[in-house]
Amino acid sequence: MGHTELGPIPAHVGEGFRIDRLVTGPLDNNVYVVSDEASRSGIIVDAADDAEAILEAVEDVDVHAIVTTHGHWDHHGAIPDVSRALEAPFLLHRLDVDIAGKQPDRYLDEGVFDVGSTSLSIVHTPGHTPGSVCVIADGVVMTGDTLFPGGPGATRFPYSSFDEIITSIRTQLFALPDETVVLPGHGQPTTIGAERPSLDAWITRRW
Repeated sequence: MGHTELGPIPAHVGEGFRIDRLVTGPLDNNVYVVSDEASRSGIIVDAADDAEAILEAVEDVDVHAIVTTHGHWDHHGAIPDVSRALEAPFLLHRLDVDIAGKQPDRYLDEGVFDVGSTSLSIVHTPGHTPGSVCVIADGVVMTGDTLFPGGPGATRFPYSSFDEIITSIRTQLFALPDETVVLPGHGQPTTIGAERPSLDAWITRRW
């Protein structure tokens, strides 16, 4: 287990919901807790590491699910302990099951689901991995390792595709308004508008 940054710290406050962030694990993964303020129901996005810290962060939240943006080990290390303690299902896209080496409780498909009065959209954004997804709420998107400040996620793995990740960013993420806050799987936030002008440069450099 790596370090855990003091937290959770507010990452985004929307209309009737909030997103808090913990930074944990040897690769400084962002763990996001999305909670509906009226009902206090919520989800965890990427239970990366340090189950104890994650469970402490959700003491006042009725967690309905643990959404995993993709199958890389650093994004789901705390899943067994957190899922068991909260009796909350582990969700992962079916195309990333072999990469994760874990069988989810439910497959994570594209679509909309409600957390209290807050609607969240799951969009499939392959490229970094075949089953990568992003989670969209009003004014904010949690991008896992698909989009970071300064460019797309790594596509050096045998199952990755640079062309696919660019298509995912262009068609799914850059369809969002410029003011949309981007909360990546590692590092600091950015916005769609800050990243959009760099697309051609990313394509030219191929990373």
